[in-house]
Amino acid sequence: MMRRGFTLIELLVVIAIIAILAAILFPVFAKAREKARQSSCQSNLKQIGLAIQQYAQDYDEKYPRHGCSWTWGYVAGATESCYASEIYPYIKNSQIFTCPSASLQVNFGSTGNAYGNNLCVFARVPPVSMGSILKPAELIHVCDSAAGYCSARKAGTNCPYNQLQGGNGRHNDGANCLFVDGHVKWLNKMNLNTDDSKWENI
Repeated sequence: MMRRGFTLIELLVVIAIIAILAAILFPVFAKAREKARQSSCQSNLKQIGLAIQQYAQDYDEKYPRHGCSWTWGYVAGATESCYASEIYPYIKNSQIFTCPSASLQVNFGSTGNAYGNNLCVFARVPPVSMGSILKPAELIHVCDSAAGYCSARKAGTNCPYNQLQGGNGRHNDGANCLFVDGHVKWLNKMNLNTDDSKWENI
């Protein structure tokens, strides 16, 4: 008995169905993959938060200052004050400063750090003390960044403007943020660009 093969029309219909399914499923898979990366990034920030708390306990309850855009060369012996190089002895793993969703340029470029400190608060001299933070659960300490810092001041004022330097929307159009009290939360990029209270409340 002779077998009947697929006709051209049937093959085209099957190909069209596969293409439609792929178009539907690929964005879902991409979003799921980004969610996993976002979770890994949050874990990094929690580790950074624990290291910052340990540092503060060892240094008279003073937080590490921002002071510089560090590269991995600072790890062995930093010559400038920088939060990442200051807390490195408590982490001892440079991969913690690498965000899985950041570009190679961000992770290994001029700053060598995918997470920026809140320059608006923590670049101050003398260093900020733990007791001076009025609302630790509302103040961002470190978050996704591409420049070694995540906020700056408006020229000629004492008020911050939310300059989430580069890479700020890399997690589903938002950023993972470590707050001073140690909790990590994803914030929509638009919220970060409109709510200055998250940057300075001491």
